[in-house]
This record gives sequence, structure tokens and C-alpha cells, in this order.
Amino acid sequence: MSDRLVLRRPRRKSALIILASAIFVAVGLWMIASPESFDRGSDEFNILVGWFSLIFFGAPGLAELCSLVRPTQLILTREGFQVHGLRLKPVVPWNDVECFFIFKMKSTSFVSFTLKASVQSPAQRATALIASSGRADGNIPAYLEKSADEVRTLLEEWRIQHSKVD
Repeated sequence: MSDRLVLRRPRRKSALIILASAIFVAVGLWMIASPESFDRGSDEFNILVGWFSLIFFGAPGLAELCSLVRPTQLILTREGFQVHGLRLKPVVPWNDVECFFIFKMKSTSFVSFTLKASVQSPAQRATALIASSGRADGNIPAYLEKSADEVRTLLEEWRIQHSKVD
């Protein structure tokens, strides 16, 4: 096993989301600019739907555009793991992790992790109790180049190999 491994989110997924977003934004702009072109509803309704489309599909499109510049990455090193994306999160040392597990939300699987109680702050323990998964201190972004099960197995292997015995 090497000293560093980087898993990236495939750029083609971002490109597809940007393309779909651009189509809906274009239709929204068209509805705002020419509301009379649409048979359904009044002009005011068409303008309102156009603005909704512009905002609802434009925001994720902009976020995905930013992720093309700085794609989501999971960086594994001897010291720990780090999620790198639009925001850089701190390194989580392998010794601080109790376990990795799969958390499913509808059709999407996430790799989640819990920290050992000895390294959690009171705020982290409270957050973990009210988190949607009920027991996660953090989540690894979905849609990396490996499945959630493969990422969980990989993280567990790195944690076991690089954790220092207390």
C-alpha cells in the first residue's frame, strides 16, 4: 500500500449535471423573456415558473461549475484522511476513528464514520445524536470513482494499517 491515495469525483458527472442545469436555466430564461410563448397558465404564472427554474436549477449548476475547478477528493495518507473540495476539511487521524459504515438515504449510499468518544467534543457528541444517521460524526462524499462499499473497505484497511497502538 502506498503512502498516499487520492479518490476523485469523476468530472463527467459534473459535466452532465451542468448540461442538464443549463437546459433548465435556458427554458427558465425563455419563460421569463417570452411568457406568452407558452400555452399553459397566465403570463405571470409562466414568469414565476421561469424564475423558479432559474433559481432551482441554476444554483446546483453553479456549484457543479465550481466543482470542475476544484473537484471533490478523498485523500488518504499515513496520518489520516481528508475531504478536499470547495471547502478544505481538516485531516481526521486514523487513531481518532472508531469505525466506518454505510449510511443509505433513499437510493444514495454514503460512507459515514464515528469518532472515538475520547476525541469528541461535547458539541460533536450532541451533533452525532441529532444527525440524520443517528450515529455519524461525518460523511464521505458520494459519487467518488468507487462504490460506497469499496470506499468503506478501503478506509477500514487504511485505518487498521495506519492506526497507532495506544
